[in-house]
Formats: sequence, structure tokens, C-alpha cells
Amino acid sequence: MFPPDYFNYAADDLLKLYNKLDETITRDIMRHLVKTGKVTATADWQIQRLQESGLLLDDIIHAVAQLTDASDQHVRVLFEDARVQSVEFDSEIYRAAGLSPPPLRQSLGAMQILQAGVQKTAFHLRNLSGTTAVATQQAYINAVTLAEIQVESGAFDYVSAIRNAVHTAAEAGTEVLYPTGHRDKLDVDVRRVTLTGVSQTAAQISERYADDMGCDLVETTAHPGARPEHAVWQGKVFSHSGKHEDYPDLIKSTGYGTGEGLCGWNCRHSFFPFFEGLSFSAYPRENLQEYEDQTVQYNGETIKCCDPTQIQRAAERQIRATKREFAGYDTGIKAADSEPLRNALNEQFQAAAVKLQRQKLHLDDFIDQTGLLRQDEREQMLGFGRSQAQKAI
Repeated sequence: MFPPDYFNYAADDLLKLYNKLDETITRDIMRHLVKTGKVTATADWQIQRLQESGLLLDDIIHAVAQLTDASDQHVRVLFEDARVQSVEFDSEIYRAAGLSPPPLRQSLGAMQILQAGVQKTAFHLRNLSGTTAVATQQAYINAVTLAEIQVESGAFDYVSAIRNAVHTAAEAGTEVLYPTGHRDKLDVDVRRVTLTGVSQTAAQISERYADDMGCDLVETTAHPGARPEHAVWQGKVFSHSGKHEDYPDLIKSTGYGTGEGLCGWNCRHSFFPFFEGLSFSAYPRENLQEYEDQTVQYNGETIKCCDPTQIQRAAERQIRATKREFAGYDTGIKAADSEPLRNALNEQFQAAAVKLQRQKLHLDDFIDQTGLLRQDEREQMLGFGRSQAQKAI
């Protein structure tokens, strides 16, 4: 079992690696866009565009390859830490019930589950990286094509067209492209894949221990701000087998095993063993009601507890996105070989700096008013260090 707060920080170290990939790809796009050269005949432009696109894809694949080995190691460390916390909590309950649960490394079944979870999550992360390379190459082609159309139509001069293309690419950032055509930001997908993988693996290990210890009943964790469809079952006791007369079926009641249910996508809930006649509910009914009724005040309005956290996450994503833009313009300015283009990109650079400061002030005010915890690591972009921060100021 994990306390719900565990999911607030569990994937942060791994996410930093993928933020680095995001920032590296953005800088590569900027360098290629500003080095494309003057627009000539359409045929020559198309050949050059495809050549540049191929170079860009190679650069991205190289960056992904460098990251993959490191991220696999981070996934393993994350899962090892998770299993220690989860198993130890459950083991205390079993020992209190007079049982003797074996250490994780002495349970062959549990170790096999752990290994499978590590491999599955690492595979998904590598797959995300690969689809990112393809999506980014297409984003570059689209940006260059837009510049071509703008120049040939006479609507924009060369400098303005390239500036617009750089702005479009920097603002779009690094995306993951799914076979269905759905797109998501890389950092959003990394966090979802990692936390879901950790949560599901820990849940499967808990199931294995429950089977070995002969424990059919489990209690789900609870936290303020749960999404409405999860709030109805959090903090309650269920029968894992579904055969107990006095307790509802865990799978049918919570959707356990599905993406939308318990231990699914972005779910911060887990469960732990419960022994009838021995255990006391960790979440008395009045506590659950307090969780459901909890609110904060912002700009004179009352907001239910689940909403301000979502507002904070959105503000953090916006700050990361602007830092990515800022880094892209910084690279474009350094790579530009003409003064007019350099000046045009510098205007975008200055605008991004102003936007970044406004976003940070907005988040500061939001945190002050709501009393939420500031999580600076969620605002960080690797490569955006003290030097870049000073430029923004």
C-alpha cells in the first residue's frame, strides 16, 4: 500500500530526464529552422526541407538513445523504492494478525511481478521516446512548410516567416504521437506511464501477499480531492474474491484492473489488508466526509479541493512550456547567421521572458491564497539553469 502523497513526488527524478530530452529536441528544432537558408524555388526548398528533416530525426534518435539507458535505471530504482514502502506497510498488518509474511526477495511470485512491472514500464517509456521522434520530425516539416507558404504567398518576408516557424515549433514543444492520432505532451505521458506502472505493480504484489496470507478483505486508501467517481469507494472495505457476504466485490465496485478504476491512470489510491474483528478502518466515515467537503479560497471564490490541485498542475505545465520556448529562442539567436533574423528572434525571446515572469507571479499568488504546497521540481526544465533564469529576469 502507498500513502496517496507518495504519488506527488514518485516520478519526479525520472521526469527530469525526459524534460532534458524535451529541451534537447526543442533546441535541435531551433538550430535546424534558422539554418535552413533562404527560400529558393519550390523544388529546391522541398529537397532541402527533407534533408534537414532527416538530419533532425537522426539528432532526436541519438538523444533518445542516450536517455534510454539512464531512464531504465531510474525506473528500476523507482520500483525498488516503491516495493519497499508498499510491502513493509502491508507486512506490519499481517504481523499484527499473527502471520509471518516473507520478505519480498524470498517470495518468488512477488519478485516475478516486480521484474515484469519494471520491464513493462521501461518498454512503454522507450516507446514514448520513439513516437516522440516521429512526431517531432513531422512538427519540423510542418513548421518549414508553413514558412515556405508564407514567403511564396508574399504575405511575409523571409525573416518574419522563419520567426513565425520558430515560434510555432517552440510553442508546440515535444509531443507523443499515438497510433490513434491522439497527441500528448511528453512530460504528461511520462508521469502517467510511470506512476501507473508503479501503482499497478505494487497492487499486484499486495494481491500475491494477500493470497499467500489467506486475506480476502482489503481497505482502499483515501485522500482529499479525489475525482468524484473514485470518491464513492475510497476508504472502504471490499472483498477481493467477491465472495464475502458482508462486503462488496473489489473489482466490480472500484473498477480495479481497468484504466479508469482503482490503481489505473493517474490514480493515487491503493489498498491494504483488512482483518474482520481485528482491523479498525483507517478512514472513519467523518474523515471521508471532511475530505469530500474540503475547500480552499481563491480570489474570493470557494473551490472544491480537487480543483485547485488541477489548477496548480496546469500552471506548472505552462511554466515548463514557456521555459522550453525560452530555451528554443535562446538557441535560435545563437544559430542565426543574419542580424535581421537574430533581432526578430530576440523579440520572441523577450516576450517569452515576460510571459514566464507573469506565470511565476500568478502561481506564487495562487499558492499564497490556497495554502497548497509549492513543488518547484514540477516547474523545472533541465538546461534551464541559473544563466537562463537570469536572462529571463
